[in-house]
Amino acid sequence: MRYMIWNNKGGVGKTFLTYLLASEYARTNPEKKVVVADMCPQANVSEMLLGGDGLGENNLERLMTNGTTVAGYIKARYERSASARLGNEIAYFVKASEYNHEMPANMLLLPGDVDLDICATIINYLAQAPQVGAWKRSRSFLNDLLFSVEQQYGEANTTFFIDCNPSFANYTEMAIIAANRLIIPCTADSSSIRGVNNVLRVAYGVNVNQQTNGAATGDDPFYTFSRNASDNHLVLPKIHLIIQNKSRSLDASATIAFRAHIDRMNRLINAIQGTSPDLFTENQNRIINVKDGNTLAAIANHTGLPLSAIQPRQYDIYGKKTQANQSQIDALLVQIEECVAVL
Repeated sequence: MRYMIWNNKGGVGKTFLTYLLASEYARTNPEKKVVVADMCPQANVSEMLLGGDGLGENNLERLMTNGTTVAGYIKARYERSASARLGNEIAYFVKASEYNHEMPANMLLLPGDVDLDICATIINYLAQAPQVGAWKRSRSFLNDLLFSVEQQYGEANTTFFIDCNPSFANYTEMAIIAANRLIIPCTADSSSIRGVNNVLRVAYGVNVNQQTNGAATGDDPFYTFSRNASDNHLVLPKIHLIIQNKSRSLDASATIAFRAHIDRMNRLINAIQGTSPDLFTENQNRIINVKDGNTLAAIANHTGLPLSAIQPRQYDIYGKKTQANQSQIDALLVQIEECVAVL
């Protein structure tokens, strides 16, 4: 299964959520190869998986220098074989535990790269080639990479988590085409609701307010991707989970405004599921609340520790003592395990 974690809005905690889901899924499913594909130019999830601040940065820098990143692959395809796989796709995946001993042995990483934004120009150039199918090929590079892992280990034995940039770039389109399940992280605010609306419009051609699809919108640029995907007979991922990330620990203590946003998000998803059920998987546990990681996110980001390995003690983060409490760890771990259970 290939899970894409994306919302067309920043600040919803998607990278930390990807890190938590992938590392805990790998821990609880040791018989599977669990792959994180980093499709964000900031490459934060790569740094965390490769060892956190300092160590992870240095490891990622070496991989970028060697071209062992998603951007390195796109450049190689541009230079050597834009219309066909290189044949060495599996070499672009690294074993996370070889760089960060805290990571499960069954976890692989397709490292991110700041040059992914530069590669956007390459992708557009290849899409405009005069050959038939050029747009589809230009958006299929990530699919080619993930397919190489499935060939190596078996499709049934591999699970992918794709971390995405909040913008809707052409490399985001690559991720959509490569995925078959979509996890949308959001927060209880109006901008997150707008972000979910934009996901539906730009990815699926669904206008929540007008209840129309891309076929009825003429030349509206919001629907360019959905039209191209349809014209190329591409199957888009189904929405599997809406994770209300950074939720309050106790709903009963939430403010009226906070709870109102949660209710509004629930109504939005229920309405879309009612009018466009084909966009969703059959998962019944559709919306899950996950508490704010706060301190735990800072510790994981700095140390490269998976959540289950964080201990209830003080950690030194840039000279400041940061306390991890067992109650925090347990509460977040229970909610992440709830998410993992429905993947």
